Amino acid sequence: MRHMIFTALSALLVTASIVEAGHHEENEKLPVIGMGLSVGGESKPLYAGDLSNMKIWEEYIQAHNDRDFEKIASMNAEDFSVVMANGQIVVGSEAQRKTLEGWIQESNTTWEIQWIIPNNAENDEGEMKEWLATGQMLTMTDSEGNTSMEYHLVDVKLDEGKIALGYVASIEYNGSINASQRLEIKDLFLLS
Repeated sequence: MRHMIFTALSALLVTASIVEAGHHEENEKLPVIGMGLSVGGESKPLYAGDLSNMKIWEEYIQAHNDRDFEKIASMNAEDFSVVMANGQIVVGSEAQRKTLEGWIQESNTTWEIQWIIPNNAENDEGEMKEWLATGQMLTMTDSEGNTSMEYHLVDVKLDEGKIALGYVASIEYNGSINASQRLEIKDLFLLS
């Protein structure tokens, strides 16, 4: 009987050790999904990020479409900033609100998320930082009913679940478009 208890306890300890070792290795070996350059110019791997971070961006963009500036501000980190595609740097939630209000008043902009890729990267200090690489199709309608579209690529740095920094690049489509042309434009961006 003592032998059976000893064998059972030994098996339990070995199993627990294997499970713990597997868990430890899993954290050390995050999937590498690409590379990036650090501020110091060093090539560093990009790792697969936490998929739950996609929800943050989805809520943030929905708040843009809902014109919920209070929610947008609440989702921003204290040191929020964004570098717009035209080079303008917007610092702080209040400046972002003014920029968005002007943009929406002028062109009644709506955002449609096309894709989100959560990723993690190590900074020059060796700290792992969370990022989202995103693609959005923006539709803008002016006061005369003319529609234009832009495709925005936005790299988003997260800080404790809040939007801390964004880098925006855009591609503009000029002219009126119908539904079939819109699909063609979407397909072009998704395939390239």
